Amino acid sequence: MRFGLFDQVEQPGGVPLHRVYDDHLELAVAAEAAGFESYHKSEHHHVPLDATPSINLFLAALTQRTSTLRIGSLVHLLPFYEPMRLYEELCILDHLSSGRIEFGFGKGVSPPEHMLWHIDRSEIEARTAECLNIVLAAMTQHASEGDGTRFTHNGEFWSYEEAPLEVGPFQTPHPPLWRPGTLDTAAEMGVNTIAAGPISMVEDSVARYRSLEQPGIAPHQATTVSALRRIHIAPTDEEAMARARAAWATLDANLTKLFRRYEVWPPHVPSFKGDFDKGLATESVIVGSPTTVAAHFEELAAAAGTDHCMVCLSWGDLWGDEVRRSLDLFAEHVIEPLS
Repeated sequence: MRFGLFDQVEQPGGVPLHRVYDDHLELAVAAEAAGFESYHKSEHHHVPLDATPSINLFLAALTQRTSTLRIGSLVHLLPFYEPMRLYEELCILDHLSSGRIEFGFGKGVSPPEHMLWHIDRSEIEARTAECLNIVLAAMTQHASEGDGTRFTHNGEFWSYEEAPLEVGPFQTPHPPLWRPGTLDTAAEMGVNTIAAGPISMVEDSVARYRSLEQPGIAPHQATTVSALRRIHIAPTDEEAMARARAAWATLDANLTKLFRRYEVWPPHVPSFKGDFDKGLATESVIVGSPTTVAAHFEELAAAAGTDHCMVCLSWGDLWGDEVRRSLDLFAEHVIEPLS
């Protein structure tokens, strides 16, 4: 079983930003040492769910703190970007990391975030598709033709006329791609994705993905369908459960702050509007002693049909030493036995 660290860099509540940033950078460094394969960060704006909304700045810092950890986005919100600038910044990140960048993309699930950036929701799908097309076409062209190749695109939202490409990606023709959110779309594109829910649902999702998978936009890429789990480990089940239940309330407040303010909600809320017990029932959150948590991941490895899981350790107001303890216990009781 391979493991990635999923991080949203939440504001746990009243912690100075520089301490939040340093703690999460050090968490990634510790994850690399503990045997995690990758680190992926989400992107959100105007909510305490994401204290680092400029994802590329944070990932750039992370490239300089790590040496083997693969580093990526889950996801870059494409309607929020000018495509050529995103292309250039992804290329820079790929070189800063010596080819460890992975590119996750999507349209974003938060209606208030789109609204606050004056993004017309009727254009979101089209903007997402065109931005992705520009970034990948530019990377592929540079990989084929090298520095100075002139890129032309005439689209609905953006146009470029013989724009010189003086930087290109380290990985050719482009970094590995991730498209969480819509399993069928990811399968048709032939890119990595995420499967959430109970082990039985992950198993069904993996089987469906493989039945629909096409070479798609990344025929050079071996694909991964990763399970997703928030976790918290403490010495006893009782201690872990009490702490996680409290942290879930903070996660829900951070996640839904804009939804509640504007009374606009997405179809699915990962915190189940604060219902921690539903999080447990759907195996969205795995909580307990090392023995309890290890048993879940042993079953996941045996039955889910995937050899990869994204694990979120720092969520709600879980941060600092208690997250580091959870990481150490996870490495000892889950990563080492299953590697």
